[in-house]
Amino acid sequence: MKNRSNYPIIRVFIIDEIAIVMAMAIALLMRYGRDVGHSFLYFNGGYISVVVTMCIFHVIVYLLYDNGKPSIFVQDPVENFATVFKSRFILMTLSLVYHYAVRISNDSSRVVMALFFVLSVIIGYVLRMLYRRHHIRKYGVREARKVLKLEYPYPEGKELQKRISDGQYDEVFIMTRGVPEDSLEKIIRETERIGIRTFCSISALDYTVKPGIVTDVNGYSTIPAFIRKEKFSLFGIKYSIAKTEEAVLHVIRHIRELSGQYICFSNVHTSVMGRENKEYADILNDAAYVFPDGNPIAMLQRKSGIVGAQRVAGPDFMEHMFRDSKKGQISHYFYGAKQETLDALKESLETKYPGIVIKGLYSPPFRELTPEEDREDIERINAADADIVWIGLGAPKQEKWMKAHEGKIHGVMMGVGAGFDFHAGTIKRAPLWIQKIGFEWLYRLFQDPKRLISRYFITNIKFIWYLTIDYLSGKKV
Repeated sequence: MKNRSNYPIIRVFIIDEIAIVMAMAIALLMRYGRDVGHSFLYFNGGYISVVVTMCIFHVIVYLLYDNGKPSIFVQDPVENFATVFKSRFILMTLSLVYHYAVRISNDSSRVVMALFFVLSVIIGYVLRMLYRRHHIRKYGVREARKVLKLEYPYPEGKELQKRISDGQYDEVFIMTRGVPEDSLEKIIRETERIGIRTFCSISALDYTVKPGIVTDVNGYSTIPAFIRKEKFSLFGIKYSIAKTEEAVLHVIRHIRELSGQYICFSNVHTSVMGRENKEYADILNDAAYVFPDGNPIAMLQRKSGIVGAQRVAGPDFMEHMFRDSKKGQISHYFYGAKQETLDALKESLETKYPGIVIKGLYSPPFRELTPEEDREDIERINAADADIVWIGLGAPKQEKWMKAHEGKIHGVMMGVGAGFDFHAGTIKRAPLWIQKIGFEWLYRLFQDPKRLISRYFITNIKFIWYLTIDYLSGKKV
């Protein structure tokens, strides 16, 4: 079986060494320009000494610190940046301490040293990401492993052996949900005989456990049975507390009783709207659940001492729901957006989630509907008999629409705004690392500045202002 290294230590080490040398060269050019050669002579090789000592210390730091971290292919971009930043900080500190301890004369410019540190981080990060991207593209998987996924009924004997050898797989992943015990034992014995590393999925509550839902409780790995009843109040809006995957699991398990109700995803913009408009806040609070579709709100939840609070963004919720229902156990209807967006959405979902059941898609007119048109829409949606009716009308229109149709629509309504465009591919979503640091709004701003600049900047300022007022007045956030 072909053997691949999950972590090419030497290549990443060389990349870091190159980054250190490049950073000093560029820092000197930026500071001295054409006189860079003269600066080397004037400072008696001080800069060369710094680079050489950092490259030497890098051997130790890389082996003891960087190499102890997960592979650069496993870490996401934010985690990779943090690793590079901490590594360069340790290196710079060790180098300066060494020069001071051995009393090496170093009249290096502070500007150059500051530029050197910043550039060593930036260049090192960029080079790592380029190598990571090349490596992932080459092997087609994030961890440079090829995993054979087996679903029941499992292949047996020579067929299994052929599939493993033909694909040059490194590992086998066995789906176990609803599988007879004897069949499961048989396939495990087969993979054990072949000698390939094998994993089994974990199931509970008629659900195959996925990332983002497991919590350690008293030494056991667990999943939540339902969304907790406690709420987090902000600006009069009562937010539910959950992680994305557990929110999806809860909705799937209660899909029948949620029929006719609606679920909202409220971000900084809509929370400010709720603060300024009690009627809109009441509409949000009348929802079955209001999830925090914004990092600042989730951060405030965690800051208040709530454990397990997480941003539950509409597009993320959709992705998890599509993935968890691609076997057809949950059906979907889409109401809103332009027709070309809906066409692209249908094609994208059926390609990415084969087996997903889409009962219908409809683009209503971009104007006030007549009572007759509204009745026709209700009849059209109910005739499709979908479990979930996704509403993409944008805030606050979609929340008002769902409230007005509460109890009239068969299926649970979910207002997801631009989620239609993200999953259709008509609007590109921010990379994961930008989402994690809470600047997805800035990424979207650059995509559509004319429409969003006043909304985002004014809204964000108002959000901070209202938080400050509430804090000074003693209101509990």
